[in-house]
Amino acid sequence: MKSKQERSDIFKLFQASIKKRDSFDVAKQNFLVLREALSAMHEHIFTVCNDEDFCKMPLSTDKTIAYYLYHLTRIEDITSNALIAGKEQLFFTKGFDASLKSPIITTGNEIPRDGIVEFSKKLDIGQLKSYATAVMANTNEIVKNMSFEDSKTKISTERKAKLIKSGTVSTDENAFWLVNYWCGKTYAGLMLMPFSRHHMLHLNGCLRIIDKIKKV
Repeated sequence: MKSKQERSDIFKLFQASIKKRDSFDVAKQNFLVLREALSAMHEHIFTVCNDEDFCKMPLSTDKTIAYYLYHLTRIEDITSNALIAGKEQLFFTKGFDASLKSPIITTGNEIPRDGIVEFSKKLDIGQLKSYATAVMANTNEIVKNMSFEDSKTKISTERKAKLIKSGTVSTDENAFWLVNYWCGKTYAGLMLMPFSRHHMLHLNGCLRIIDKIKKV
């Protein structure tokens, strides 16, 4: 697994080249290298943690590993499929809305801190891994097929309206701001956040939790 600094360096290379036509293909290559590193982090997390570990919240500044992985995957599924590709989310087409056993279909931003552990205990961890793997691969394919011209596209008002109607982003004030945030970005902007930086942020949080619980 690459170090935090190595992942940061790859991200910087990607970030520096994503906005220019003549370096866009290089940017996509660096994006996919980074995503491979993020996938390795996922694999490490699922290898070293048992089901109970996924539901522990030992740090006041972090949530649970299960919550972070669910949250990351739901957001990526929504933004890559509903907003960029204009198609149904894998959450529904692959049956994860049932198999994951999540009590919600949203991103989880609206869950209060004192409800995070209980929420995490309800998730099927094996299905969470399958969902995260499927979404990661699906997004990679979308980006592989994206042209520079595509990357400059902003989210259409029709797709924004359809997303709101779907109910997959909570109307709670702690969550609904995401709609305007995402829809104010270009496709390239979504490649930066949430497809890259968001994962780096929360997967690092997962590693902090692992470091804590494995030392107790």
